[in-house]
Amino acid sequence: MLFLTHILGGVVSAVYFGSFLGIGSDSGQRAVAIIVAAVFALLPDIDMVKSKLGRKLQPFSTLISILFRHRGFLHSFIFAAAVYFLVRYLFPSTIAAAAIIGYSSHLLLDMATKEGIMPLSPFLKSRLRGVIRTGSFFEQLTLAAMAFLALLKLV
Repeated sequence: MLFLTHILGGVVSAVYFGSFLGIGSDSGQRAVAIIVAAVFALLPDIDMVKSKLGRKLQPFSTLISILFRHRGFLHSFIFAAAVYFLVRYLFPSTIAAAAIIGYSSHLLLDMATKEGIMPLSPFLKSRLRGVIRTGSFFEQLTLAAMAFLALLKLV
């Protein structure tokens, strides 16, 4: 999936699932959670030098791309759990909840693509794949549906 799809996926996920993970209804806390989810929805693509995030975080993304194959370990739920525990150690639980919501939304969206992800990498190399081609009309439909859902909940 593309940059905007992942950002909106993080936002929609935080808006709809945040309350289940302890993100309250306080508007300030909710706004911070939405921003955190949107940022963490981009994080798995740090292993791709040409991604928008990868370009912004040079030379760090180059090092990460050397260490990890794209859609490998950083696109696994094992790494997502590690991200959650690290963020939870450093920040309040609401921030950690927003981070895991955003990160997981990225993984689920990429799982819907033909390239898929290896959700248990590096322990299991089996790939879960969907039918959506990145950048295709169906991705644009997914983006439009998420935008509609966000507007329904935020307006």
